[in-house]
Amino acid sequence: MNGKFFSKKEASISVFDRGFLFSDSVYEVTAVIGGSLVDWQEHFARLIRSLDHLDLVNNFQEEDFYQIQKKLIKENELKEGLCYVQVTRGVAERDFNFAKSSSLPTVVIFTQEKLILSNPACKVGIKIITVPDNRWRRRDIKTTQLLAQSLAKTHAVKKGVDDSLLVQDGFINEGSSSNAFIIKDECIVTPCLSNDILGGITRSAVIKFCKKNNLEIKEQKINVNDLINAQEVFLTSATGFVLPVIEVDGRRVGNGLIGDRVREIQKIYLEQIKLKLS
Repeated sequence: MNGKFFSKKEASISVFDRGFLFSDSVYEVTAVIGGSLVDWQEHFARLIRSLDHLDLVNNFQEEDFYQIQKKLIKENELKEGLCYVQVTRGVAERDFNFAKSSSLPTVVIFTQEKLILSNPACKVGIKIITVPDNRWRRRDIKTTQLLAQSLAKTHAVKKGVDDSLLVQDGFINEGSSSNAFIIKDECIVTPCLSNDILGGITRSAVIKFCKKNNLEIKEQKINVNDLINAQEVFLTSATGFVLPVIEVDGRRVGNGLIGDRVREIQKIYLEQIKLKLS
């Protein structure tokens, strides 16, 4: 926290921190495999973009954050899991007008142990439902305003499934914490980038790797009917990589098993990221 290392029991922030009071903060989460960060440079670039869009103080250097994360990974003996970077506008008197706020941001970085490569869901697939997208209209900025996503995820679990896909005007935006892909007529399709979805780092990597391996892939709108009638469906994220979907709104995707094309994409993605671990 702010350049010093603490145990999780000792770490704390002020009750007047704008991240706590207003969710006036951004974050990034980077997968850790074998003690190495996955796509850290891309995550840092998106962090800077988020900071700039919210007019947050930004004098951070990629190498500084990288070295801190590497030290945390080593000190916590983390082999597989996640590393979070969160930046708030800092401590100030409570006021909607942030022009008078502190110019000193609060920076918190922490690790979390989590199964990624051996995640059972990657081998058996998940079940999802569609729900209305009730978030603000700048979903392309990775802020800590995650209440709508938390409600969507919790609603899904209460319904006996794994996650929700967020729908707006009949079209799929993304998952509660992931980007969505379908496979229809042998073509891989994902919603195009806009203010309505977050440009996922894993999403962009999958697109790049598919093109590199001559797999047809398009970025275009996906309506709910396309989703329901897709041959295969999968989600991508830093926390789940390539996650197959076997059921949508109570209907099986394909034959209800993980499809061959998703398995191929999983294999390609893992092979490629292992070549660029940092």
